[in-house]
Amino acid sequence: MVRDTRLVPMIEELEQAVAVCSDEMRDEVQARLHVMMAKLRAEGTPVPQRLRDLDQILTDAAAEDRFDNMPI
Repeated sequence: MVRDTRLVPMIEELEQAVAVCSDEMRDEVQARLHVMMAKLRAEGTPVPQRLRDLDQILTDAAAEDRFDNMPI
């Protein structure tokens, strides 16, 4: 659960962006996510698990893409 209710619409927007983003847009979405996480940390606000989960999803997808392009 997110303690700061002002974050809920922003988190939901990022969740939707992650769900529909193309491989080309992944870096941009992850950059937006990292900016939000950095702002929260700077304010002393704990980063919600939902945001950390989104970051992990994007990181995993990027790693998977690197291995998909690796010659055998």
